[in-house]
Amino acid sequence: MWDYSFIVLYALIIALVIEIGVLLFRMTGLNREVARYQVISMLTGTGFTTQESALIIDHPIRRRISSGLILFGYFSLAVIISSIATILSNDLRIELLIAVIVGLIVILLIFKNKPVFTTLENRFEHEMDTEYNLEDWPMKTALALDEDEMVAIIEIKHDSDYIGAPGRALVEENLDIVLLIIRRGDEILRFDLFEVELQEGDKIMIIGKEDDVKRRYKGMLSEDET
Repeated sequence: MWDYSFIVLYALIIALVIEIGVLLFRMTGLNREVARYQVISMLTGTGFTTQESALIIDHPIRRRISSGLILFGYFSLAVIISSIATILSNDLRIELLIAVIVGLIVILLIFKNKPVFTTLENRFEHEMDTEYNLEDWPMKTALALDEDEMVAIIEIKHDSDYIGAPGRALVEENLDIVLLIIRRGDEILRFDLFEVELQEGDKIMIIGKEDDVKRRYKGMLSEDET
């Protein structure tokens, strides 16, 4: 009886922590789906190497939130192991678990309150503005990109049809894609990019709609830098 109660109650605690973590990440501008997956990844120690994890690693406030979740995940493992021994000795304190659950529910309800959510969201944004230099911001945040937009790097390979063509050849007129810089060896080109003659090895940083970028530059996206 007690062992089943522990499993149910602890599962409820984990579910509440996940919801609180999702709310905190949403306050920093992360969408719900990505936030939920990353929270579960941090708590379980799996899947955190996905490309989306860069949205956490590159953001100072999200890093602090993720640190707490990762520590809670490791703490949970220790609690589960300890609780197995406690169950065997019939000394499990269900009352304590219930108290923790009530506390987490209160926190969750507070965070879900619209004025509280908005206040914390504005506070996180203010902290980013005042305590971190622009170069410390995630690029997507610094450039104020929408969720369906991305920053990508395309590479001019030795067999590319764009060798010798001007930079404007990379951009279709009907697509909202912007050239940011061209990296040529140790040199960074920033001006008149539409007129620059492209060379083998050039890496061009662009902004655009994610679907358009992946379709338009399929096979050209730099694997280690997108």
